[in-house]
Amino acid sequence: MFNGGYGAVSFVSYSIPLFLLTGFLILIYDTKKYRMMQMKKELKLSRVLGWTNIVLGAMFIVMDYFMM
Repeated sequence: MFNGGYGAVSFVSYSIPLFLLTGFLILIYDTKKYRMMQMKKELKLSRVLGWTNIVLGAMFIVMDYFMM
């Protein structure tokens, strides 16, 4: 609306790499740490959150592709 002559930057263009990056980092680093410390509930939750971030990032990629 008030973009001052510049193109609009959407939230999706920033959120896709953030969701994918944080998902992979959670799956790589947090799960390893929780597995070594034998924290089963935290390990399960970090796996769920990591995969959720990756799935959301992939869904945003598909949505962005079809919306453009």
